[in-house]
Amino acid sequence: MARTKQTARKSTEDEYDESVESSEAESETSESEEETNEDAAHVQVLDGVDITPLALNSNGADQAAKFGYSSNLISNWYQHKCQYQSCQSRWSEFAVVDEDEADLAKRSALVPIVHRHVYENKHWITTSITVHDVSMRKVLKEVLHKYQDLDMELEQWTIEPPFMPLVHRWDVLKEYQAKAEEGLLKNAASALLAFLSPIIASSVLSLAQTKKTGKVSFQNVWQIFPPSALVSTKFFGVETICRVLKYKKRPEDRCNPEGWVIDLEYVDWNGENTGYATTQLTIWEYEGFRRVTALPVFPISFLSDAEKTKTAMIERGRKFERLRGYHFMISNGTKVLLETEKPEQRPVAGKVCVDAYAYYRSCNIVKPTLRSLYPEVDEETGEETEEDELSDTPYETNFSVAPVETASAAKGPAERTEDLRLLTDEQCMMATPWLKGFDLKSKDWCELRVDDLKEMTWNDEAFEKLVLPGGEKDLAWAFVENKSLSKNDFDDFIPDKGRGLIILMFGPPGVGKTFTAEAVAERSRVPLYSMSAGDLGIQPAEVEKALERSLELCRMWNAMLLLDEADVFLGARTNESLARNELVSIFLTKLEYYQGILFLTTNRISSIDHAFQSRVDLFLPYHDLAPAARRTVWENFIDRAGRDRFELDEGSLEKLSQLTLNGREIKNLIKSAQLLSMKSGGKIPMERLYMLADKRVQALSML
Repeated sequence: MARTKQTARKSTEDEYDESVESSEAESETSESEEETNEDAAHVQVLDGVDITPLALNSNGADQAAKFGYSSNLISNWYQHKCQYQSCQSRWSEFAVVDEDEADLAKRSALVPIVHRHVYENKHWITTSITVHDVSMRKVLKEVLHKYQDLDMELEQWTIEPPFMPLVHRWDVLKEYQAKAEEGLLKNAASALLAFLSPIIASSVLSLAQTKKTGKVSFQNVWQIFPPSALVSTKFFGVETICRVLKYKKRPEDRCNPEGWVIDLEYVDWNGENTGYATTQLTIWEYEGFRRVTALPVFPISFLSDAEKTKTAMIERGRKFERLRGYHFMISNGTKVLLETEKPEQRPVAGKVCVDAYAYYRSCNIVKPTLRSLYPEVDEETGEETEEDELSDTPYETNFSVAPVETASAAKGPAERTEDLRLLTDEQCMMATPWLKGFDLKSKDWCELRVDDLKEMTWNDEAFEKLVLPGGEKDLAWAFVENKSLSKNDFDDFIPDKGRGLIILMFGPPGVGKTFTAEAVAERSRVPLYSMSAGDLGIQPAEVEKALERSLELCRMWNAMLLLDEADVFLGARTNESLARNELVSIFLTKLEYYQGILFLTTNRISSIDHAFQSRVDLFLPYHDLAPAARRTVWENFIDRAGRDRFELDEGSLEKLSQLTLNGREIKNLIKSAQLLSMKSGGKIPMERLYMLADKRVQALSML
């Protein structure tokens, strides 16, 4: 029985020993396979250069002489931590020897590279590398030139994992080594490649895999954003190409997860200069892998049609280049409001003024300082000076001190100083897809999409179709035309006083007062800034501010100002209404110094203030239309709608002209007749048109 137990015990022990030996053999085989795969990766990343990678953690003794170094090429340092926390951690050049760190540093002072390690999870892990060799430092300074805000002197020539600059500039380092002449610098570059290849191979190959698959994990996002790379993002939903300035890992906080903050620059216009503006985008943490093109910003090299995209962006940039300065355009599309608490998108359709200079001036906003597109030249040496492109790129601006605008180069308040030098293709490609402009219909400042802007089509027919008795139409045009051509300096004894042209149009409604101003502006090829009393407000402070802004914009754009139904501002002042008296006084004072052309319309000429009468340059009275004028108006609107859509004859026109109607009523009747005949699709019988007109006259006579 005892012998049986001993035999069983021995059998069990033998099986255990065999199991241990088998496990150790499998472990050695696995480690051997891993080392073989790593060696293959190290060779792969050196493809294209005649360099043999060092073994990981090697001291490079054999290769030192080959590269021209008298000592070992690398000094490996190992950090030892006391297992029982009874002593301080220490560094040693040997993994099993307890040496003093100071002595280690002294003995390693002449070694080109110091490679530091820490022991984690039963492995020695690289914590940093420090370059001592002068030639290697020269190579790194050249290869890492203008990499973000990296200054190797400040970093004491020490780089820590994951060695982002070296990964991004790995191909540059290989190219440098290949082109360098035989000597110290080539040997230094060769030694760096041999040493670094096993350290950063995983990151370089990971980046290559990302380029191949188009997918990236959150932790490796930094790999695809090397500084100066061109990237695609969206400004208010419109594709834009920018350039990477720098990236930074944002730590997790109470409100947000981790994120990569990417600083970008693009080309913008501030009303005086074209230059680089900056913006910032954050890629928030996500699980697993994500397609690069699904990120809010990504390199354009990942686009399947990158060249086509570049061509389209350059074409749009050329349009941006042409639209710098002031331009009167038509926009049909989308606008982004600028005077709201947060940007809001709205539809836009109609006439706009593209003018960043006027935006900053009229809104009392300090125009942004843009980094110059053109290198500055040293007056003494005549050489180009380098500008720090990152010096004005803050990460947080919530507590920045408000800037104060320095003196402009403009000599006068309305003179512009615009640098309109041509842009390169790359600058056009990086141009913003939005320009600041003013919507003349809604009277608000906004960002206008460059692609939506079209050239203005002027309506010369409007003035030809304007029906006014006698020579009043020609008189109004003569005043406006000669005012635009006038360059004489006739002035009041007080400078800039009374230099404007004020035209007052008065008479019954619907006889062409507003149409006169619109037709004259179309023929003059200038904007018409149309306002009503509602646009100015009712509080004196609001009225003064709105009126000042409108008059200033009209002066800068050489626009005509139309103040429609201005009775509240023209009425005679009385002792009963002090508030309205204040409005009239403000209006009179501002008009005294206005230098442009102003059209005013009113239906109550008998009640205007006497002080205002003396400020009017031209009175244009309007009366009810005579039969001949009404016939002309009928013909004009029928032609506008399409003469072939009406059963028309001379007798019918003569009959219609006898009805007492104004121009607005005639237009409404044509519109109503069209609506009634829309379903049948046939011609509009004149009997129906006359019936509508006659019923309208009868209804108006009963009111």
